[in-house]
Amino acid sequence: MTRLIKFKGFILVAFLLSNTLKSDIRPNILFLFSDDHALRTIGAYPGSINSTPNLDRIAQQGAIFTNSFNVNSICCPSRAAILTGKHSRANGVIGNSSKWNGKQWVYSREIGKSGYQTGLIGKWHLKGNPTDEFQSWEILSGKGGQGSYFNPTFLSSKGETKVIGHSTKIITDKALEWLKKRDDAKPFLLCAQYKVPHIHRLPPIKHMYGYDEVEFPVPDTFFDNFSTRSSFVSETWMALKGMKGHVLNVAPTKEEIDKNPKIRPLFLNEMTPKQQKAWHLAYDPRNLKYRQLLQDGKLEGKAKTLYIYQRFIKDYIRCIDGLDDQIGRILKFLDDNDLAKNTLLIYSSDQGFFTGEHGWAEKRWMYEESFKSPLLMRWPNTIKPGTEITELVQNIDLAPTFLKAAGLSVPENLHGLPLQPLFLKKSNQSWRKDILYQYFDGGTPQKRGPYNMPRHEGIRDEKYKLISFYEFNQWEFYDLEKDPNELSNLINDKKMNNEIFRMKKRLKILKNKFSQ
Repeated sequence: MTRLIKFKGFILVAFLLSNTLKSDIRPNILFLFSDDHALRTIGAYPGSINSTPNLDRIAQQGAIFTNSFNVNSICCPSRAAILTGKHSRANGVIGNSSKWNGKQWVYSREIGKSGYQTGLIGKWHLKGNPTDEFQSWEILSGKGGQGSYFNPTFLSSKGETKVIGHSTKIITDKALEWLKKRDDAKPFLLCAQYKVPHIHRLPPIKHMYGYDEVEFPVPDTFFDNFSTRSSFVSETWMALKGMKGHVLNVAPTKEEIDKNPKIRPLFLNEMTPKQQKAWHLAYDPRNLKYRQLLQDGKLEGKAKTLYIYQRFIKDYIRCIDGLDDQIGRILKFLDDNDLAKNTLLIYSSDQGFFTGEHGWAEKRWMYEESFKSPLLMRWPNTIKPGTEITELVQNIDLAPTFLKAAGLSVPENLHGLPLQPLFLKKSNQSWRKDILYQYFDGGTPQKRGPYNMPRHEGIRDEKYKLISFYEFNQWEFYDLEKDPNELSNLINDKKMNNEIFRMKKRLKILKNKFSQ
């Protein structure tokens, strides 16, 4: 009898142990990430100019964050801030040329240590390849970490592999394959990171067509004269009116290239003959029409700038259409494999983008369009469908959010905050009232940096924004409630002296707080 009891006890213990090992019920984390995605090109956001049904579905079934910001609106620093949960000075990646220190603390390594299976696929774009930040990784290689839109080369710990196709679909293919082959006894953390819609914007073949007869809305600030701001603001090299050539997919026709192959642009050289043919079928008629308009004198002054805007925004949205298709494939996979209900799904971008606002097509500035980043989250039974979160959040908040979701403690030295309290929408909750921005890639008054723009920093709260161009000893101050387009610099308005003084003091405090 004693033997039987012991035997049964052994079976019970073994069963419980086996069941525990096979049922780690912590949520999966699937992070979908793009590059340079403007809020106005996501259907779920106010003022959207296009349709994105699959991205919108994430918002409808979860939460949309309408005041999500980055800490430094440029690719490498933004990615480093997400990995570390810290501002740029503290993580060491202050600009695109900064080297990545992979030995420092990152959320993905900690989550992997706790029993998660972790992977990264797509655009890494940090100066230094991943090491042990993720258990498996396969990243776009070449072009300074940007990779190619068509037929990209991928780098993994096993070496390089060239893949035929469009990067947006290939990254999705690889992400779905990773999910199929994963160890389903473990929860997973997977980051699928897309190149789209970063310059130079080349949509998938399916989306090269369409929109030719569509006139997309022109931003109200398109012809901003910058009258209340410093001269360097209007002198930056990011104006749409200066765009030409391959930036706008303006290139020689197939007939011209056949006569002189040396004039074929690099992006066409990267394509297969079939891909080249598709591109010429879509773009040769547009480019011939463009030349005819120039020849007829119909594209001069504002008319030419508006034409360039339409060429730019249509290719931008064509790229987004391709991305939304692939988001749809991922959503379907989660549904079909009974993964949706226990997966925290996130969509974001490294920063926003000026899509014609102030006449620009770039990022870097602390102005709203590039300072803001899209952020959508779906987490069944945790986030109520249709939730709108208006509090001030930043990309440094993602690391602590992921840690907390994985049941891990959040280190006290992180600058970000877990977003979970915002899901509850309690009226008495405390949350940060202001956020810090710092851009270091600019130059000095004597030698301007990239895009001929200065370094700057600033602070934003729920109503006001203060920007310091510290090497020029110049300031800007905006009342965002009355002036959401940031057209009227109030730095010399005496009625604002108290608010300006208050925010200068807070800027100094936050800079010191987040320097390490």
